[in-house]
This record gives sequence, C-alpha cells and structure tokens, in this order.
Amino acid sequence: MNPFLFLRGEFRRSWGGALALALVLAFAGSLSPAVSMMERSIRSGMAQAADAFDLLVGAKGSAVDLVLGAVYLRPEPLPLLPLGTLEAVKAHGGVRWAAPLAFGDRWRDYPLAGTSSELVTLGGKRPLASGRMFLTGDEAVVGAGVPLKEGDVFSPSHGSVAEAALDEGGRSAHDHSFRVVGRMPATGTPWDRAVVVPIEALWNMHDAGTGSGRCSVVVVKPVTVADAYRLRGALNGPESQSVFTGEVLTRLFGTMEQMHDVMMLLASGAQAAALAAALVSGFFAVAMRVRALALLRALGASHGFLAVSVWLMVSGVLFAGSALGLGLGCLMASAASSWIQAETGVALTVTLTAGDALAALAAAGCGCLAAFLPAWFACRRTAGELLRSA
Repeated sequence: MNPFLFLRGEFRRSWGGALALALVLAFAGSLSPAVSMMERSIRSGMAQAADAFDLLVGAKGSAVDLVLGAVYLRPEPLPLLPLGTLEAVKAHGGVRWAAPLAFGDRWRDYPLAGTSSELVTLGGKRPLASGRMFLTGDEAVVGAGVPLKEGDVFSPSHGSVAEAALDEGGRSAHDHSFRVVGRMPATGTPWDRAVVVPIEALWNMHDAGTGSGRCSVVVVKPVTVADAYRLRGALNGPESQSVFTGEVLTRLFGTMEQMHDVMMLLASGAQAAALAAALVSGFFAVAMRVRALALLRALGASHGFLAVSVWLMVSGVLFAGSALGLGLGCLMASAASSWIQAETGVALTVTLTAGDALAALAAAGCGCLAAFLPAWFACRRTAGELLRSA
C-alpha cells in the first residue's frame, strides 16, 4: 500500500486545519531568524556609519551621547568644548585632519551641521557627487537624501538640540539664508540627511559671543593606529574627553547582545509551545481517524504503514511551518530594517545566512523526531481494538 495516496486523501479532507497549524508554526518559528538577521544588520549598519569617525573629542559627559550625536546625528544635548580646542588638536603630531562640529538647527526634518570641508571630503579622499564645496558663509552642501537641488535657497529653523549653547535668545526661524552649491555622495549613513554649512555661519547666525570659535565635537583622523592611541590619551583632559567610536559601539553591541539573548529565549519558548501544539494536534488527528485506521488495518495495512503515514503527515506540516517561518522571518526583518532606515538614516542590509537555514532545519528535525510519538500512538493497537474503539 502506498502511504502517499493515504496522505493525499487526508490533506484533501483537512487542508484547512493543516494550513492553520503550519501558519501557527511559521509565526512562532519566524521570531528566531528575524531577531538574528536584525541584530546582524544593525551591527553592520552602525559600524559602517562610524567608519569615517575614528576619534571624537568632546566635552566631559556621556561618551555614548557624543557618538550618537556626532556620528548618527541624534538630538543629543552636546555641550561646547573650551575655546581653542580645535587648534590644540591640530597642533598635535599624527593628525591627518581634524574638523569641528556644531549642531542646533534644522531645515524641515533635516539636521543642520556646521563643520569644515575636511569632514565633508574626508580630508580630500571623498569627492562630492556634484557641485562644489561651500566657500562662503551663505553656501551649503547637502546629503544625498536631502530634497534640495543645487541653486536652491533655504532658511533654517531652530532645532531642539544645543539651543541653550548656541542660541539662548532666538525662538523662531532664522533670517539667514543658504544656497545649495554641492551634494555629497550617498553613504548609507544618517549624513545622507544632513545639511552641511560652514561652522562660522552657525556662529554668525546665533550671535554666539561666548560660543564663537567653539564647537561641540572635533572629529580627528589620525595618521596611524599608534597615533590614534597616543592622541586619545593626550586629548583627555579636565574639560574634554576623547573616545574611539569603535569602543563605544562595542559597549552598545554588548547591551544589544544581552537583549538578543532574551529575545532568542522568548522565541525558543514560543517555538517549543507551537511544536507541542502541533504534536497534540497530531494525537487528536489520530484519535479522530480511528474508523479510517481500523478500516485500513482490516484491509491488511501493517503497523509500519500506519506509523509511516502518520509520521509523514505530522512531519510534512512541521517542515512546511519551518520553511514558511524562515521566509516570514526574512520578511519581518526586511520590514523592520526599512522602518529603522527611514527613522535613522542608517542603511541596513538583511542577509540570510547558512546558520539561519541550519537553525530552521534543526528545528524541523527535532519536530520530525517528536512526530514519532503520534506515529507510535497510531500503530500500537491491533485491528480488533481499533474496530471496538470505532
């Protein structure tokens, strides 16, 4: 007797229940690959966004706020550095280039960053995608994602960050206008949404008497790795701190890893609960098919035929649920990455690795092993016992 003919009839009769059970397994199994893929994409995207920011010098305070504000353009309240910090940094040996950074204003939802040409071109190594570098205080260079064209004129408004440091008097849009003269290449970082102007323009806009010549961050590009470590030690002072962005990201990734472990534990629990539900459904399916099983035994079907048929039926649903869960996990991770990229500007790439596929295959394999339980339940009784139960 062919067990596949029996399976075809069973699935035709109860395809709705089998599909519902496979979908439950898919939703439960999608959490684990989705969490893993999201963690990898966030790590990769954040590390790539920080490539141009080797060493940051800022005022005493939170190193995490310093990195989030300078690298990812988050609205962090970064205090101003002491006057002359930029010149003191440049005076050290081993500095390829150093650029100031100041924030505090926006054009629509796009942050305004005051800096110098060194940061825009990474010391001359990154040419503009089009146009030219700003030369005067009324010119600006925009990121690849800013909806302004070369020649457009705009006026920024006060932002919520660093107003106390740069603008204690103003509360409305600035009278100062900028003309777009260049566009930066796409980088897949929050700087694609930045409007970059000369830092001197921010000082003039805010009439920053005490803030003139000062900045919130100095981005330093060391010549060598040895210079980087030497500069970090030399630039740590009573009023300033110097941090490697990589070290701060490592701490952030450590916290993310703890969250990942918790999420994976929850996902494993949900997957185990779904597997248990599938097995219970298998037992119920066998119990509801007593008449059919009795008829098959009376027609000469062996114990092995019944066991293989039930095992194939339960295993098929489990395999389908695992495959659907892997695909659904990819879709969930892609959707979450698109939302995070739209909110932060960090380009996230979701990739399916062999480890993800092997994990889904291992879960399906465990389910197939557990499917032997309802298979044993189906073939453990004789034809006479089945007929009496029916």
